[in-house]
Amino acid sequence: MKKLGYAGLSTVLCLAFALPGLAQQPSPEQACNAKYGTYYAKQGDVALFDAFVNDAACKDNQYRNGAFSLLLKSYFDSKNWKGVMDLANRYEKDMPNAPKDSKVYFISQAMTAAAQAGDAAKVIEFGDKVIAVDPDNLNALLIVATTIPLNVPTDPSAMEKALAKALEYAKKLTMMARPAQIDEKVWQLQVQGPAHGVIGFVYLQKAQYEDAEKEFEQTVKINPKDQLAWYRYGLAATKITIAAQGLIKPAYEEVNKNTTLGPERDAAVAKRDAIEKDFEDKRDKAIDLLISAVALPDAAITKAARVTLESLYNPKHDNSNAGLDELIEKRKAELK
Repeated sequence: MKKLGYAGLSTVLCLAFALPGLAQQPSPEQACNAKYGTYYAKQGDVALFDAFVNDAACKDNQYRNGAFSLLLKSYFDSKNWKGVMDLANRYEKDMPNAPKDSKVYFISQAMTAAAQAGDAAKVIEFGDKVIAVDPDNLNALLIVATTIPLNVPTDPSAMEKALAKALEYAKKLTMMARPAQIDEKVWQLQVQGPAHGVIGFVYLQKAQYEDAEKEFEQTVKINPKDQLAWYRYGLAATKITIAAQGLIKPAYEEVNKNTTLGPERDAAVAKRDAIEKDFEDKRDKAIDLLISAVALPDAAITKAARVTLESLYNPKHDNSNAGLDELIEKRKAELK
């Protein structure tokens, strides 16, 4: 009996010593919180981030979203643009049930990182993802719409799709109500002007030159210092001028057919004169627009615009540039 009693007492003692040890074992949630705490203390350490985020037991931990945010900030602070973009893709995959605002934030940061890296294709890719989550996201609509003209595909089918997207997004911007927190002047200069410029660009690419002119007219009215818009406006006007010039020869031929004086010949002469006058008016308009494009400071645009300008100006002035530089200097003063 003593032996049994001793054995029983030993068992109780063993359990007594074991229970405190069991009580000290952290719960899975506590273990995950500890991993997050370790990472939080050294936020740039990707290995510690992975140890926490990749732990299956921590999948639903309350700090998981915060860990992603901390690493995103670390990448941004160090200008690691590739890291930002890769992390946004990882966030999309690993956090499928994240709140809408969080998804938009991460993808928007990746879009900004792509812009900083000069990767237009990635800007459009991430911008489209933002719009898929938030169709009325002003920033993404504006950035994608204005980036597409800088990265138009050469493949005809891909080009058509890209231009259609730019047109859709830009038109949506022109129809949006101004958010209360955005000043009217800022709204016009940074949103409405560029949106009309994108629409004009698309019409220019589609050879819808009259429509393009209307859009660029809106752009330069909003921002008279938008040199690219002046240049594209001038190009659209030049195309219209060339088309008008093409009508002159047939008009002369029609007059020459009517050798007999009378109403029929008079009508042909009047028609020819009207066509010539129309051409001259359109040419003068194109010249005036291109002078504005040349007068503004971007050297690359000035050089390209000057070539087109001289092709219209010189034939009107005995194949010389006489007086052109004076007109450009005058326009520079006006645009200041």
